[in-house]
Amino acid sequence: MSEGLYLTRSLAYASGYYFGKSGDVQLKFDWKLPEWHTAGLAVTTLMKHCDYHTCLIAAFAVLSASALAEEFTVPTLTDDEQSVINSIQQKQVLETVSFLASDDMNGRDTPSKELVIASEYVADRFRKAGLAGLGADGSFFQTVELFRTSAPATKGIGSTAAHDDIQLTVFTGLKEVLKLHGAIREVTETPDPDDSKSEIFIMDEQSLSPQARDNPLAALVKYVRATAPLVRRGAKVVLVRVADDSALFDVVEAFQQQRIAIPSQFEPQCAIVLVPKNQELSGDIVLEIPPNVKEGSPVHNVMGVLRGSDANQANKAVMVSAHLDHIGAAQRGDDKVNNGADDNASGVTAVLTLADAFAALKIRPERSMIFITFWGEEKGLLGSKYFAEHPLWKLDDLICDVNLEMIGRPEENADGKAWGTGWPHSSLGPLMAAGATRAGVTIFHHEQFSEMLYARSDNASFLSKGVIAHSFSAGSLHSDYHQPTDEVAKLNIPHMTKIIQGLMAGILPIARGEVTPAKTNAIERGEN
Repeated sequence: MSEGLYLTRSLAYASGYYFGKSGDVQLKFDWKLPEWHTAGLAVTTLMKHCDYHTCLIAAFAVLSASALAEEFTVPTLTDDEQSVINSIQQKQVLETVSFLASDDMNGRDTPSKELVIASEYVADRFRKAGLAGLGADGSFFQTVELFRTSAPATKGIGSTAAHDDIQLTVFTGLKEVLKLHGAIREVTETPDPDDSKSEIFIMDEQSLSPQARDNPLAALVKYVRATAPLVRRGAKVVLVRVADDSALFDVVEAFQQQRIAIPSQFEPQCAIVLVPKNQELSGDIVLEIPPNVKEGSPVHNVMGVLRGSDANQANKAVMVSAHLDHIGAAQRGDDKVNNGADDNASGVTAVLTLADAFAALKIRPERSMIFITFWGEEKGLLGSKYFAEHPLWKLDDLICDVNLEMIGRPEENADGKAWGTGWPHSSLGPLMAAGATRAGVTIFHHEQFSEMLYARSDNASFLSKGVIAHSFSAGSLHSDYHQPTDEVAKLNIPHMTKIIQGLMAGILPIARGEVTPAKTNAIERGEN
């Protein structure tokens, strides 16, 4: 394909239109041109107003846009489809999101008893809709044990020839009791050749941001990164000199009281131990460091499948997903519950409502449909990563993932509009847009957020496996994001309901096998 034609096609994918200029003439080419003869008429008209070079590029734009229009043609909704879409009502949407984002759910942290309750609620909704469980023996759960860690509740023991009882506060231990005897090496910028013989190092306290002081995981990550070079030099224990009023004591106390899920890349590889700044340390030291406390908790991806009605297409599936978890409760404030109404009770509500609606069709979609909610998105896409690594449906047979994220609070003057992430990377966005218009909903390429947020939600776990996967949102990163003020009362329920209707209209042609999203040429050439 020529560079000019590729450019115009890319622009059509990315934004739905292309602008060319010649003097005072501004030309807009809409990719939704209805027929090739319209395109020919447009090219003829352009030749009257443009120089040869501009006209050539413009012609390519119009012709490629028209080709895209042919690709993105979707049938009119059937009476049954229109009736089911109309049955998606505000009352149903409000009831669902109100339960998921209630104070009783306590922010649906990963892991928590409230997240388990929410998972059971989702499974029950899938069961009542008539879906089949996708898990082992027809289960709606893909369950894994998530381990959380807390700092040792007991002090470390330290002694030298001059001091029998050195006060040691353990920020983090390891998996087992650690007993060491040896010299202490001072941390220097330039490694000493003798460092390779040392297992005990001492360093000065690292400064913490205000956010890290209230967040044991953030503080731990900072120190794991700071000690990583010492681990490579052989460190098993790193002593940290601290003042009597150090904020690290509060961090350790919080880490003792609450267990946290530590991402594998930040799992401590050495013990980190606080020692008073004025403590004299000379000669060899004997150390005994207690282990961290670990506790496993079950977490669930919740999955239901609506089997396709066409035996020749039922092995292919369209996945509709959203993350069920949020960030739990805050440590301070009168209102401590981070309800997560928009993030992401709104997305889960859409998944459940769409499951009900697709299952209610008199003629089921020809392709299968997987409805799934993930745990642990807020902890680093953990649930979706687990599913992608342990898929219960062959990933090569996933047509696409339509991931739903924060659809309840539109931007100003954007009621009834949604946008897709990673718009230029495949034709899924334009296909969804073409279908959604049948329900009076606009799905578009968001110039500010579409690319920036492409890999920031659970769809990213499938991108790395080669699956076409995009998130769709109908709002913005508002000031209530990750705050206790993200509550149901601030959702725009009429807008949210309309968006869910549009999502169904957008997904239907793909689920019916009438159209199939494809990666763009740029992706196919590895230029993503």
